[in-house]
Amino acid sequence: MDGVTALGGLPLLLETMRAAGVSESVTEEVRVRRRRSGYSEAELVEAFVLMLAAGGECLEDMTQLGSDVALHELLGKASWPSPDAARQFLLAFHDAEALAAAKAELPPDARAVIAPENAALRGLGRVMSGLASRLANHQQLRVATLERDETIIESRKVDALPHYKNGRGYQPSVVYWAEAGMVVADEFRDGNVPAGMGSLPVI
Repeated sequence: MDGVTALGGLPLLLETMRAAGVSESVTEEVRVRRRRSGYSEAELVEAFVLMLAAGGECLEDMTQLGSDVALHELLGKASWPSPDAARQFLLAFHDAEALAAAKAELPPDARAVIAPENAALRGLGRVMSGLASRLANHQQLRVATLERDETIIESRKVDALPHYKNGRGYQPSVVYWAEAGMVVADEFRDGNVPAGMGSLPVI
């Protein structure tokens, strides 16, 4: 039944993103496309946010949303990014050369390295900063209680490294603003990166 969707709440999330200036900010701050054709950076970020909100856990879940004709009508979208298009977008935020250079600079007895951010990731950081600033002004927030935490994400990927709980995966660092109820900073980390390593730049 093309006229029915179980994801009728997603358009409200998209409207909220746009009203909060997120999509516009992505357009201004994040530039990874090499051609004018295809989905814009803002459209891809919107697709990822909606997929995650719908319970998606992997790129292949883009296909399920892509086949929901009724949802597309509610969103006002004629098409949806494929898993391959989503993957190519994510790869633009990875800088293999910068990571290799960072590993080469490690002391002989060190194994953990925090991947440096490229221009695309720094752009996303500015999107988050702008959103936090607009939210603070809108809610007239004058206090910021920040909670920093590292959460282990288990993974079976070949390049996932061992973590301190005897498994393999990743251990991203996240900073949560309690009064605003939002994440204001994050940093991707391999599983073997100690929680106390490089704390100050994140905070």
